[in-house]
Amino acid sequence: MKRFLTLCLLLLLAAGCTVGRPSGKLERIGRALDLDLSGGTVARFEDSHGGFLGDGLTAAEVEIDGLAETLAAAPGWRPLPPSESTVQALRLCGLEELPEEGCCYLYDRHSESTDPYDDSRLHQRYSWNFTAAVYDSGRGRLYYYRFDT
Repeated sequence: MKRFLTLCLLLLLAAGCTVGRPSGKLERIGRALDLDLSGGTVARFEDSHGGFLGDGLTAAEVEIDGLAETLAAAPGWRPLPPSESTVQALRLCGLEELPEEGCCYLYDRHSESTDPYDDSRLHQRYSWNFTAAVYDSGRGRLYYYRFDT
């Protein structure tokens, strides 16, 4: 009986620790981009990873205002318009129309990458593994993508 009560108490404590916490999606995106997104709201989140060898696409939209100043000093973020290589990567992820004002980010996670912020060799390999993001400062919306093939 003691074991049963102890187990119930542990389950209650574990459930109590998660009450009131954000869903984890903002934290996950924030960690990937090295940003504090705690003031944002997830408007859309889709994740198709879990296929063969973890291939898939994570796509998210986060509503967050006032991020432009932070991104200007953050590593890997560049003002729009992006390079043609980054545009092609964003199209692979499904983003067809880029905002007129804001910043973009591309981090090449491929094992052959020597500089993760250099996108010049991104499309010269047999597979893609990158994290990309675009911040639309006019709408206060962050578009996040993690693409793995």
